[in-house]
Amino acid sequence: MQFVDTRLGTVLKVKKYQEKKAHEELVHLLHSKNQEQAALSDLTNKRESAMTEAVRVSKSRVLELQTSRAFLRSLSAEIRQKENKVDEIQVKENDKRLELVERSQSKQMVENLDQRRQAEFVREADRKEQRLIDVLAQRVTREF
Repeated sequence: MQFVDTRLGTVLKVKKYQEKKAHEELVHLLHSKNQEQAALSDLTNKRESAMTEAVRVSKSRVLELQTSRAFLRSLSAEIRQKENKVDEIQVKENDKRLELVERSQSKQMVENLDQRRQAEFVREADRKEQRLIDVLAQRVTREF
């Protein structure tokens, strides 16, 4: 037997929805961060390969050296951008984790309140039922 206070039921639904939404946003941020970190790793590997290749080739023309240097600079710039992007996502992720914890606690608090109200309602119903049984018992004993 479930007794639902519609006000708390509605609040609880909203809290659950907010928690679910925050969780989905956190998962999305984690996915984005993983993608950015994979791209950063690829760029870092490219840069290391290019540097190794530049060192390996000892006799190069000036134009090749300039091209290689420009390529390494652009890769370094892209790497810095990706690192900044990953850091930015990390900050958002931390904020979203805090929000999710707050929403979970808020939902838990409402659930606890709802359980207490339901328990109080059941106790009150039991008391009323016991009073009715007592009154009926008194009537039956008076008649005999």
